[in-house]
Amino acid sequence: MDPTSPSIPSYPTIVLKGLSIALCFFLLYHLILIVTQRWTKIKLTFPDRSRRLPNCENVEEIVNMCCKSLKEGFRASWWLPNGHAQTIYSAMADFSKDDQITYQRQLLRVTDGGTIGLDIYPPLSLRLPPDSPVILINHGLTGGSHESYVRNMVVWLTRPVGEGGMGGRAAVVNFRGCASTPLTSPHLYSTGSTIDLHTSVLYLSTLFPSAPMFGVGFSLGAAVMTRYLGEQGEKCRLRAGVVLCCPLDMRVVTYGLDSPHPLTRLYSLSMSHKILRSISPHLIPSSPLSHPTSHLHIHLPEIISLTKSLRRRITLKASKMLELVACTVGGGNELFPFETLDGFLSWSCPGNWIGSIKRPTLAISALDDPIVSSACLPYRAIRQSTHCVLATVSQGGHLGWFEGPLFGKDKHQRWHVKPTIEFLRGVLASQHPGKGMVEEMEVRQEGDWTWVGEVRWMVLEEVDEQGWSGSEEEGEASD
Repeated sequence: MDPTSPSIPSYPTIVLKGLSIALCFFLLYHLILIVTQRWTKIKLTFPDRSRRLPNCENVEEIVNMCCKSLKEGFRASWWLPNGHAQTIYSAMADFSKDDQITYQRQLLRVTDGGTIGLDIYPPLSLRLPPDSPVILINHGLTGGSHESYVRNMVVWLTRPVGEGGMGGRAAVVNFRGCASTPLTSPHLYSTGSTIDLHTSVLYLSTLFPSAPMFGVGFSLGAAVMTRYLGEQGEKCRLRAGVVLCCPLDMRVVTYGLDSPHPLTRLYSLSMSHKILRSISPHLIPSSPLSHPTSHLHIHLPEIISLTKSLRRRITLKASKMLELVACTVGGGNELFPFETLDGFLSWSCPGNWIGSIKRPTLAISALDDPIVSSACLPYRAIRQSTHCVLATVSQGGHLGWFEGPLFGKDKHQRWHVKPTIEFLRGVLASQHPGKGMVEEMEVRQEGDWTWVGEVRWMVLEEVDEQGWSGSEEEGEASD
């Protein structure tokens, strides 16, 4: 070979150069995408004006007049620039020193034998004006009142109005089996079961008959809140609702988590393990879930094998755990167990109830949410509704929406509390209380049981729960 002739690059060198160029273009593309997303306006989808009902609250007017933060938009923390970063940080960061709260716990036994853990703040011993708002909060999958996103919302909602809050009382509905709530029924909770929330609403209505009541839900809890608002319709005792990161189309969310994308697999695996960990303590022979009469009983050998096999656990999918657990014991009515996962997801889909909602409802979702993707957002159903508005934000991830600096006391500042409070205060200031909101309930007492209509409950005990800020696992990486 002529030593003066130019050398031909080897094949590995060409491949490495090609990969380097591709990586540079990939990083540049995402950098441009992140920068442009920061300045994207929030898109608001309102009901069609032709569908407005006479003498009903105009959600478009409430949002335009009161929700300043939706107009100003959301600017994600520069160090959490996309949905994956926001979501993973929300699940894994240490929030134990933030928003420390001592709740007062009320345990309610309901007709089907289940137990609800209602965590109230400030405690009932602290008297507020009788017309101070009461806000019920639903947590996400296997979560509870200890979650950082819940505590942050509770702290802001209960602050005085002059300090940016609602000046009210918050009550977190810990679904059966969650946040150390005893599991005393042969079934759990799901997006299709609203009995825990409905009982809590009626119970608090008897304690605070003059108080306007509102609902806030996160992720799976947002799905329960959406369904509840739709089920109750004109009879709903909640004055308004806010649903955050709501999986409005359960099929899209569930099957989307089966994607082979590495990060999506991580979320699916995390969700599966959360469900597995939540039911593992209840697999002992004396548990209602393990009783031969429980629908879950036939799946116990498979579930127990999952807890013992590392190989099987690392290949778990969210759809599989939902098929094993939610389809069989995700509610207590005659529809259970469902024969197929698709049948359960279709029945439990909260988006089916949007058209039945008759109370002002604000749904906020992030377009870069890697769990509740933009593909599940029902724009058409919102436009055909009468009381719902959907705010789609370009950034925020799943239960993130961090906008604070890298260091300092505002590091964990979350944006979504601002539009939530603005919307609820706007509804409170409106001149349309809604039909059925001021109707008195007929409350009957039979022994230890309290009855309102066909719903009854028994207050089991009153416990002051301390240390929630660090006693449970933080975050919710996969709802």
